Amino acid sequence: MLWKRKLAMAVLGAMLCSAPSVHAAQGFYSAEEGTWQESRLVYPYYEGSVYQVYAKLGHVTDIELRTGETLQGVLAGETLRWEIDTATVGGTAHVYIKPKAENISTNFIINTNQRSYRLVIAAMESYHSIVKWNYPADARKNLMKLREERHPEEKEFNEIFMENRDGKLILKAMNYSYETKGSDKAEKSLYPLRVFDDGTRTYIEMPKSNKYDLPVLYNVDDSEKKGKLTLVNYRMHGAYFIADRVFAHARLYYSHKVYVDIFPKKEGGNE
Repeated sequence: MLWKRKLAMAVLGAMLCSAPSVHAAQGFYSAEEGTWQESRLVYPYYEGSVYQVYAKLGHVTDIELRTGETLQGVLAGETLRWEIDTATVGGTAHVYIKPKAENISTNFIINTNQRSYRLVIAAMESYHSIVKWNYPADARKNLMKLREERHPEEKEFNEIFMENRDGKLILKAMNYSYETKGSDKAEKSLYPLRVFDDGTRTYIEMPKSNKYDLPVLYNVDDSEKKGKLTLVNYRMHGAYFIADRVFAHARLYYSHKVYVDIFPKKEGGNE
């Protein structure tokens, strides 16, 4: 079945996602951990990381921010021995830093309308003429968005069958142990294709039907008020009804004489 093939692919994907990332964020990046693009020292940007920058007496270091960001302010631990200037060129904000003495160091925080850049700057014999960043987190978001736009079925599958744990997609443990029973007037084409829960939510995969509109989902009280119907809060996601609860007895109600009841199996387990 198609869904089982997708499940197998998701397992493989989850295994690949569990591998440690080569570009995992770290607290401090030394100059040796950056990469060079022409005369630019390029760091991967992560919120909360601190980056090493070398300046030089008599020279200017250009801190190049992301195009489209608006500079909000520059803070430095010490300002008397550092000259700071700013400019925006072609939509890109720049912060220019120049030491006024040798063998000095301080920290800088550069704030924009989107993020904060945290630097430790030292005046050295060698220096970085241009420092900038790439943005792995944004690149990943853009890639995921592109995949979702191109593969809506994959997006639906991930949102239902996967959960995010520490930035990794992991398959949920699902309970498929349900059975259905329809009224005398309920055709088999109106029965749900699958019913399962993840311990918190119940998912009901609905068939396509040209004869009836979509049913209404009710909880059926079989305890004190046997057979009492209570409307359930649920939402549609693709072909699925999703209810934020687990049922002892649910009913897909098409009409007074046409409905399908859903029960947990008395004996069963996970598929």
